Amino acid sequence: ILAQVSCARRAVDAIPNPAMDYITAVEANRGGFDFDNHARNHLMEGHGIKLRGALKSGTTICGVCCKDAVVLAADTRATAGSVVADGNCSKLHPIASNICCAGAGTAADLDHQTDLMASEMKMLALQMGGRQTRVSSVVRKLSSKLFNHQGYIGCALIMAGGGI
Repeated sequence: ILAQVSCARRAVDAIPNPAMDYITAVEANRGGFDFDNHARNHLMEGHGIKLRGALKSGTTICGVCCKDAVVLAADTRATAGSVVADGNCSKLHPIASNICCAGAGTAADLDHQTDLMASEMKMLALQMGGRQTRVSSVVRKLSSKLFNHQGYIGCALIMAGGGI
């Protein structure tokens, strides 16, 4: 009988609160950075347990949407394993006058794909009578190209732009 009562209690606890609206539910389950492990880590360090530090590797690219702008940021270091191959590598690439992208991955693949996309968008703008290129056009073309190559093109991009 106790097992049946505990199962019934868990089933009742699993029913979501009907009064909770969608926004509250999304906010309650949203990921992101939190400090839940701070107290545990502090306690472990107090007992002499050495914690692993952060591993510095790879490229950092970031895109932030603001009210009237989009901000792209990237580091400038190109690495080959643990060796710094180039300390001043550009990872922000203009595609059109209103579109830019931040890229990570194999530098040659990244440069080639962004240059190719920039030339394709210039051709598209000429065909459209000089109108501004849409961000969705670039995203669609580039996504299709990367998907068709099934991972053999080693680049990851954050695309940003404005206009129409």
